[in-house]
Amino acid sequence: MQNTPEPSLAGRTGGQSRSMSLGFPTESGDGPENCELCEVVVVGAGISGLTAAFHLARGGRRVTVLEASPRVGGSLSTWSGGTGERSWRFELGPNTVLENHESVTRLIREAGLENEKVTASPTGKRRYLWKGGRLHPLPGGPGAFLSTKLFPLSAKLRLLREPWIGRPPGDADETVAGFVRRRLGQAFLDYAVGPFVSGVYAGDPERLSVRYAVPRIAALERDHGSLIRGAIARRKGPAPGGAMISFREGLEQLPLALAKAVGDVRVGVACERIARTADGFRVETAAGTLVAGQVILAVPADEAARLLDHATGGLSRELAEIPYAPVVLVSTGWRRQDVAHPLDGFGLLAPRKEGLNVLGVLFPSQIFPARAPDNHVVLTAFLGGRTQPEVAGWDDERLAAVVLKELRETVGAGVAGSEPVVQVIRRWPRAIPQYEIGHGRFVDLAARIEAGLPGLRIGGNYLGGVSVPDCIRNATELAERMLQG
Repeated sequence: MQNTPEPSLAGRTGGQSRSMSLGFPTESGDGPENCELCEVVVVGAGISGLTAAFHLARGGRRVTVLEASPRVGGSLSTWSGGTGERSWRFELGPNTVLENHESVTRLIREAGLENEKVTASPTGKRRYLWKGGRLHPLPGGPGAFLSTKLFPLSAKLRLLREPWIGRPPGDADETVAGFVRRRLGQAFLDYAVGPFVSGVYAGDPERLSVRYAVPRIAALERDHGSLIRGAIARRKGPAPGGAMISFREGLEQLPLALAKAVGDVRVGVACERIARTADGFRVETAAGTLVAGQVILAVPADEAARLLDHATGGLSRELAEIPYAPVVLVSTGWRRQDVAHPLDGFGLLAPRKEGLNVLGVLFPSQIFPARAPDNHVVLTAFLGGRTQPEVAGWDDERLAAVVLKELRETVGAGVAGSEPVVQVIRRWPRAIPQYEIGHGRFVDLAARIEAGLPGLRIGGNYLGGVSVPDCIRNATELAERMLQG
């Protein structure tokens, strides 16, 4: 039998002198004889950590994944209830993934889920907006835009000025709200961009940085001097976009498949501290200590700050200042006859100035099959966010009452006083990191930490995009750099 060599602790770490030059401490500590030897340790089994671990494992690396919670997947969480023809399936986090990048397509294919993928119904392209006590379809083209009542005539005419509006002097970080007011006007902030920001970030456009939160929009002004000219220029190139997808058993099917492929994924193992040693890293957990040549940290920003506190001489503490928005999802199942609206779309968004508590409502059973029994539908409301964080502290009874009232008002749920057949409430106290003004300092800080701790990589959704496709793309690129180096 051929002996399997022990993982190298010194290889691929990039040396020690660079770490010492930045003043980060190096420990001696317990020798390898008192620790478990690993090649790569990934801390965090959300979609970022699992994607990176999956590609590294396929590239021949021996990877160990540690996850503090009792399950993998992070915010990708699918609830199933009932059996057979009476079964329900609710997404308790993201409801869809946009297959808009080759890395997403590749991950699904290599994870063996190509035949499990389901594509959203064509009606999913339609979105509604709540204004003036009724739902309005968002315009999908020039003709619909001219006829929509979402924007007054003055706001539509103002668009004619947009190509000639100059850029602000200097290179100051600008809020999303300030950017939109300057280029498009208040009406587009209230009834277009503001609701979009609520849907993606659960954020406050008065705080979010246009440069970091919506870089593609900022790039239109930077590269073309105008949003309209930029949009026209991009239409001449390859068509952007991608299909909205899920999987037969829900989005959680993806992290479960990745974890199975990686193999050494340990749930319920909380990491307590990461220390730099002469030839790698010591990863301390309640279950024991691991020594690894490389570490990927794919946990929320405050956890990264805590785990790296000693290794960075306290420098990492600033990461804990990244704000997060709390979000509550209230998923309800109804008899189809008890909801008046045709639900012919993806869902609705509720602008903050319209006075609803819900940020929006999704129509999952109209987007994907097998989310509800025959003649039943699913409605998922999301509340809270950066503009109304106190909602996350409401008890279940109050949340259910508010959601039921606003579902009746917006989509006519509860015909003749009916109640939902099933209801599931999921709270995410720190749901989505906020790329607010000054976010660049956190991006720079993460780069400084990586430079000072060769062999450490920082992943997660607080640096390069909050969406699931962003996390997959960034984690794929991170793994590829590690494999090449």
